[in-house]
Amino acid sequence: MDSLWINVVTVLLVFSMAIISPGPNFILVMNRALTDTRRSAVYTAFGIAIGSGLFALAGMLGLILLISSLPYFSAAIRILGGSYLIYLGITMLWSCRKRDQLPTADISGQVVPKLPFSAFLSGLATNLTNPKAWAFYFSLFTLVINPDTPFWVKMFLVLVMFLISFGWYAAMAILVSDRRIQRRFLDVLPYIRSVLGSLLVFLGGRLLLRN
Repeated sequence: MDSLWINVVTVLLVFSMAIISPGPNFILVMNRALTDTRRSAVYTAFGIAIGSGLFALAGMLGLILLISSLPYFSAAIRILGGSYLIYLGITMLWSCRKRDQLPTADISGQVVPKLPFSAFLSGLATNLTNPKAWAFYFSLFTLVINPDTPFWVKMFLVLVMFLISFGWYAAMAILVSDRRIQRRFLDVLPYIRSVLGSLLVFLGGRLLLRN
């Protein structure tokens, strides 16, 4: 039992370190929080967390190993993920041309949110099309989780990993989407978005050019 919980703690520690490391998911949440509503940013975080939960579930059930063994899968997910990151980056760069970077408001002064489902899908797609995420979950579960691991432990890990992912990205979304913070960043917000967009284009380009 001791070794079992050592494995559980190891998985959660490694996962937590990976989650808080800056990457495409973090960039997407930051952009959404800075330029959209808090609700939209939280839905984006929720989409990312659902993706993490799906990865974890697939890893626990051995589906990642099965899917990763399919012919040309690695190349397909790399091309899809790289193209999607470039698309997101170009979208951010193009939006920098707009002078008003804060969410639009109606005549009553209330912020008009974008569709939550669209924000959710963007977070989910960004996570699921990340080849590094596939590689990370594949290596994590093949090294630490074995066939003898009880099913309830696997489901416990899936739930906790989802909560860690959602907790981190939702916290970032809530913090950065604060209107006082956004007002302070208003003058430099186009430059911030330019950096974030350029990073996504760079990351996507590296994926596409990688052999």
